[in-house]
Amino acid sequence: MSGARPEFLLLATELRVLRERAALSITELAGKSAYSRSSWHRYLGGTALPPWLAVRALCQLADEPTPRIRALWELAEAAASGRATVREAPMTAAREAPVTAAKTEPTRPADTAVVPVEQPAAPETRPAPRRHEQRWWSVRALAFTCVLALCLALGLVAAWQRVRTPEAASPDAATPRASGFHVGCVAGACTGRDPSVTLCGAQPQTLLHRLTPSGAGLEVRYNPLCRAVWARVWNTRLGDTLTLSEPGQPAQSIAVHSTRQLNAFVHTPLLGLHPGPTPLTACLSETPHTPATCYRLTAH
Repeated sequence: MSGARPEFLLLATELRVLRERAALSITELAGKSAYSRSSWHRYLGGTALPPWLAVRALCQLADEPTPRIRALWELAEAAASGRATVREAPMTAAREAPVTAAKTEPTRPADTAVVPVEQPAAPETRPAPRRHEQRWWSVRALAFTCVLALCLALGLVAAWQRVRTPEAASPDAATPRASGFHVGCVAGACTGRDPSVTLCGAQPQTLLHRLTPSGAGLEVRYNPLCRAVWARVWNTRLGDTLTLSEPGQPAQSIAVHSTRQLNAFVHTPLLGLHPGPTPLTACLSETPHTPATCYRLTAH
């Protein structure tokens, strides 16, 4: 792994965190995605750049919004494709140009021997602007390359600091990160909206975790910054319907209607909470002919 690119290692570290959050072994991760165990070993070890579809699949399994992970992946992809070094060519050309001009100057005295004495002043004044212009372009190319390298370095440092920050060192560890984190809605304004789009799905709390009689997993999750809850299920079957409700508010539900949803989390829209304890009911209707499996809880 010592020969791996640093951009690959940053991305691989974040992917391992997502795999642990999703509580999946590499075998289970391979079974829930379109990529083999050997491929995931290379992706999580930082020795190979994973396709974006593989990264996005892991984000969905870990209920992680994609913008931050997309930024890390694009840094790694840029390093792999060599786009970060394509700007060095103009600087090399600019450095060689003055050398070429210097080599042509010794031939000029031979030319002046066959012209009037007053003519040499004109040839000697012409190269000076060209050398000055070439030096100017060389300085501009060098400055541009330095700025590009500095931006890339700052991006890598910021990404590395995010990866090294412990996410669960203590109950108060999330407070500094939350202070600079802005969500897209609060309380009643969140009702009916998508938790991933509003960023309410980032670092949520799990209020309920159950395994239904049919083998499906069911959770109710809560984000204190948004003051909103939502429910999600996995290991479902076609036709299953998940509903989350509170008294006096429209129920939020989602139905499993595609085979692509069978191996991923399926979640309801958000349900904004009022101040104080709020009774909630989460139900999974597995078939039209059997009663729904419901769980009741109170959110504070």
